[in-house]
Amino acid sequence: MNYLCWDIDGTLLRSAWAGYDALRDAIRDRYAIADYHFKHSLAGNTDSSIIREIVEEMKGLATKEEISGLMSAYEDYMKKYVPSHQGHLMPNVLETLTYLEQEAPEWRSCLLTGNTVTGSRLKVETYHIARFFDLARSATGDLAEDRADLARILYDRLLKDQLITSVRQMIFVGDTPNDVRCAAAIDARCIIVLSGSEFKQEDFAALPPWQFLPKLPDNPEEFLKLISRAE
Repeated sequence: MNYLCWDIDGTLLRSAWAGYDALRDAIRDRYAIADYHFKHSLAGNTDSSIIREIVEEMKGLATKEEISGLMSAYEDYMKKYVPSHQGHLMPNVLETLTYLEQEAPEWRSCLLTGNTVTGSRLKVETYHIARFFDLARSATGDLAEDRADLARILYDRLLKDQLITSVRQMIFVGDTPNDVRCAAAIDARCIIVLSGSEFKQEDFAALPPWQFLPKLPDNPEEFLKLISRAE
């Protein structure tokens, strides 16, 4: 079996800033700051690392109780905002996932995302693509703060369940330099899809991916040929 390990935000879909709004409102409720300004882009980071960083800024020390409290408030707002914000799937996502399910049984899809398990399931369910993913063997951002550790967790899961025997059976699909670093942590290949990315191709110069795509191909067969190709 081969696995495609998909990032969510900017790769599979855009949630119309639902996550930003949810986190701002959670910060308002917990710390009485009406319009919190993030210090840097959240793209490619795990929710757990973002939450810890905010708690440290607010309290000086990130205790488990403070992290859990902010995370819980954030996820409550996510349950409200992901369905209410009018986001969209990225170009050719549904067509690609449908084609792979029907025509490529040797490939399965799972998630490798900075979203928590609650947030990731909420997003793929809201945008009606949950059925395409092996959610039980996905790796989400509440398992580890470092995205590279998520790659190691996912690799270990697939090995343990005897679904793969080599990292060469895994391809990561994302849109940020952190996705490339994540794949590189286990020496896996990474495809960067630029159509939903905040980054330009030159931003990946320090650690280039295996392949760049301006968007997922209009003809899903082309994507299958790419991922089936030898190195």
